Amino acid sequence: MKTKTINKMMIIAALSGLLFVSCSSDAVEAGEKKESAQASEHSITYRVNTSESELHWHGKKLAYGHSGLITISSGSLSMEADKLSAGKFEIDMKTIKETGENIDPEKASQLEGHLMSADFFDVEKFPLSTFEITAAEKNADGTYKISGNLTIKGITKNIEFPATIQTTGDKLMAQAEFTINRTNWDIKYGSGISGAVGDMVISDDITFKVILKADKQL
Repeated sequence: MKTKTINKMMIIAALSGLLFVSCSSDAVEAGEKKESAQASEHSITYRVNTSESELHWHGKKLAYGHSGLITISSGSLSMEADKLSAGKFEIDMKTIKETGENIDPEKASQLEGHLMSADFFDVEKFPLSTFEITAAEKNADGTYKISGNLTIKGITKNIEFPATIQTTGDKLMAQAEFTINRTNWDIKYGSGISGAVGDMVISDDITFKVILKADKQL
């Protein structure tokens, strides 16, 4: 009798955790692919400095999370009349790393390998992810609402998020932070009921923070 009660409590706890993970999403809406923005002949191109740019990621389970970095391998942004007009960058998915304080190197390596496996990003088959701007709307306060096609695992969805763009001399810096629902890109390991069954519920949300530093092409 006690065993049945304990089992029921475990099921209720798992489902409660599942509901918490599912209902507390901050993910942006993922829509259909749109036509990419094209820079005009009057635009100024800024080439992304990959050694100074950063792409941070954060994912979580019920009680804790993991954070890290992925390398931006190439990219450019175009400005026209002091406004962002177009842009694209590529992400090397084979460079996924966990970072942070007190990281166990062995466990971090295991996590990185799992994230790069077919359970998650399947980097052998899809080594690159891309983001390409479809629209950039400048707000009155100088910030932007960016729309763009995000391609992960060969799946392209259009998303929107706020960003800041600053130019100083021949330098440009762009910053943005947004959250996606990974299942929209067919990353479903540990999601929903399948995760609850094995007590391995992983949030569908992945948060990215992007810091792009770029140099004017003369």
